[in-house]
Amino acid sequence: MTEQREVLRQQMLQPVQQLLKDSGINESCVPGLKLYRSNAPTSATPTLYEPTLCLLLQGSKQILLGEEMLQYNPLQYLLVPVMLPVSGKIIRASSNEPYLGVSISLDLRELTELVIDLGDKVPRQPQPARGISIGDADLDLLSVFQRIFALLQRPQDIAVLYPLLKRELLYRLLLGPAGSHLREFTLLDSQASRIGKVIDTLRQRFNQPLRIKELADVAHLSESALFQAFKAVTSMSPLQFQKQLRLNEARRIMLYEGLEAATASYKVGYESPSQFSREYSRLFGAPPKADVARFRQSV
Repeated sequence: MTEQREVLRQQMLQPVQQLLKDSGINESCVPGLKLYRSNAPTSATPTLYEPTLCLLLQGSKQILLGEEMLQYNPLQYLLVPVMLPVSGKIIRASSNEPYLGVSISLDLRELTELVIDLGDKVPRQPQPARGISIGDADLDLLSVFQRIFALLQRPQDIAVLYPLLKRELLYRLLLGPAGSHLREFTLLDSQASRIGKVIDTLRQRFNQPLRIKELADVAHLSESALFQAFKAVTSMSPLQFQKQLRLNEARRIMLYEGLEAATASYKVGYESPSQFSREYSRLFGAPPKADVARFRQSV
């Protein structure tokens, strides 16, 4: 089985290496499919994961979720059913053996429909679902990825075949070890689904004052139960989560809209520029102006 997995890995490496010659992200011709390459290790970089399924083909990465460190290695999948702020750094990459990976965006509505169709075939989660998981991709899952990768060289087939392959990909996930994890985020009244609604609320209102009572009402939980459930899914408190949303959005505003730090801080809900600068420096490792300058020099 190890040899078969390696054969599939080599078959997938070829189109990625052909499309990505330099470090960066490529929005491929397949809808929702992104390709990643890095020719060198990177420093820890805070970012927001949207609901996504990733597969690593080469290299290694460390991901920090709250205070929990996760290791992500070749032929492993990274599954994120809800938006999460994390910090990640590539720890193994070189020009000869670059870090190479792929991500496919997830639609929870599609997952929910498939969970309903499969019924009791999807295993139940014995413990609270976490917002992120890493596991070894089996032959069935890798086979679907390989056929999706083949579409990169046959774009005329994408419109017909990709919807079928994506549904098969979700099917393989749901029937595999990650199935119980995913299932919890689709069930109407599960703890994971309730926290998903809280995350959506925080996303929509991240620049407004945080009222725990309102978030608890959204989840139909007591305030203490909300804290416990939110931490189980995200490894952080609602306040820490909101803070990372604010700081990531402020960074995006400064980088891509060209606004000054003080203006960006007000737009994301900070009343004190000095507090914003302190918290920004703590997350990104440098004050806003220096961080933006450093980022632009590296591009």
